[in-house]
Amino acid sequence: MAKNVRQRMIVGACDLLSRRGLQSTSFAEVTQATGTPRGSIYHHFPGGKQELVLAALDASAESFVEWIGSICRVNPEQFVRSVLDGYRAYVLDGEFEVGCSATAVTVAAENTEQLDRCAVVFATFVDALSDGLRECGVEPEAARSFATLAFCSLNGATTVARAARTAASLDTVEHHLIDQARTLPRVHVAATA
Repeated sequence: MAKNVRQRMIVGACDLLSRRGLQSTSFAEVTQATGTPRGSIYHHFPGGKQELVLAALDASAESFVEWIGSICRVNPEQFVRSVLDGYRAYVLDGEFEVGCSATAVTVAAENTEQLDRCAVVFATFVDALSDGLRECGVEPEAARSFATLAFCSLNGATTVARAARTAASLDTVEHHLIDQARTLPRVHVAATA
């Protein structure tokens, strides 16, 4: 039961961070959004808001890796299209009020530990995308470079989409990234005799 309360608070904090950012995510809002008792805050997070934020960032990374792992890897174009379609659905289902929780923490970080954890989360996101591309046969260096480009492009497009409340920026990024995915260099496997 206690683990369930802690997990609900982490998931709630992750959602609030992605919607409202770091300064607007308080313990009171987390307990209200998750229906958890206020008295359980320091029981589950004796390190205060800092501990909750770091746990939410870790959960965000784990969730992303799990989601990327569930995407079929037929070829780079299909993989990239599936990632972009899934991310687009996340933004649209969130009615242009959601984004990357690690980005939200980065722009308002209160200390270097938060920035360091965001850097780890971003690297985890890029690693997951890069691994998926390599599993589609893309050369490792090209996979890493494209994964970085794709992640940064999605983050920027999401920010623009939130401000404009339209998916036009996501559509543009999707078009260009899918075109580029078609041309990614593949690993050549030598034929055996």
